[in-house]
Amino acid sequence: MKVKSTIGIAILLLFLFASCVSQSSITQTPTIVTKAIPTNSPNATATINSTPTPHATFNPTQALQATEGYFRFTAVPATIEARGAKCKDGFILERGLEVLDYSTDKWTLFTCSPVAVNRKDMWTHGAVNFGERYTQIVKTDLSTTWTIEHNTFDYTIIDRPDAMLAPYHWTDDGNYVYLSPRYYPGPGGGPEFFFIRAFINDLFRINLETGEFELFLKKDEFGDLAFSPNDQFLVYSEQSRPNVIHTINIETNEESELKIQEGIVAIGAFIWFPDSTKVVVFAGYGEDKDRLSDTAIFILTPKNMQIQKILAKDSRIFGHYFQCSGINNVWLDYNTICLDSYNRELDSWNDIFSFNIRTGDVEYLRPFP
Repeated sequence: MKVKSTIGIAILLLFLFASCVSQSSITQTPTIVTKAIPTNSPNATATINSTPTPHATFNPTQALQATEGYFRFTAVPATIEARGAKCKDGFILERGLEVLDYSTDKWTLFTCSPVAVNRKDMWTHGAVNFGERYTQIVKTDLSTTWTIEHNTFDYTIIDRPDAMLAPYHWTDDGNYVYLSPRYYPGPGGGPEFFFIRAFINDLFRINLETGEFELFLKKDEFGDLAFSPNDQFLVYSEQSRPNVIHTINIETNEESELKIQEGIVAIGAFIWFPDSTKVVVFAGYGEDKDRLSDTAIFILTPKNMQIQKILAKDSRIFGHYFQCSGINNVWLDYNTICLDSYNRELDSWNDIFSFNIRTGDVEYLRPFP
């Protein structure tokens, strides 16, 4: 009888020990470095025209659009004309038919580019000074116009035709818009594991109340990034140190840095909780960010910079799937997100899975899409 009791106690102790080990393996308390981010610098600040500016004479029913190497006139909705999307003489409206897509109900954003003297020279380097290009943000009641001259920032990436300063994120309070230089049609193709990084260039910000324009993050500083739904936080990963996560408190300008002590080669595909309290983080393992062998999933709490692993390394190479329950929606319900498998060598490639972020359960849903 004593022998049986002793064996039972030993088994119970082993079970408790295993449970403790399992729990400690998924929760980390990282070192945190807090610093104030620079809010402005002479090189990043442009001169902003903070008063309403008169618009040049422009045919209200026409705008220039680049098509297959030549320009043609195409009709523009009257709403664009009414919202002040016009360029001065000698300039053309970039992506005229997409102005409303880039704008909000309060502001109209558009870029104007100089035209080559001879249009056949449009693609000849140096024939057009694209430093003269400018972007305007006009209030829909036409009471305020902010003008950003492109020669006031590094426009190298868009020193070419068919390019603009495009909006990346409008804040819900209407006080800021984050911008990034963009050209069209953009790089072709892309690496298999594009889901774990942001394909944007330098990130700028303009205060729509004061007109202050600044460089917020340089392209070589981040791998991927995402704003919280309440616009209080920005989370981003590094390129040079791929196992490091940063959060910026937009309200206080404080930045916190967190290092995950694992052999991670890429971090990104951030998914914020709807209440902005936590963010789902995907971490990639393998040779480098373009050759992943596994992914793991974590949950980060920005308020205290605590991180917890909720899915161990998985060879199915999971990324977020944005057609879960409607367009651009990764959430199936408050506890469940949708995943896509990116490992071409497995039968699960391109299959869609549900993932319960509370329990860690992964379940097959359907084939893509």
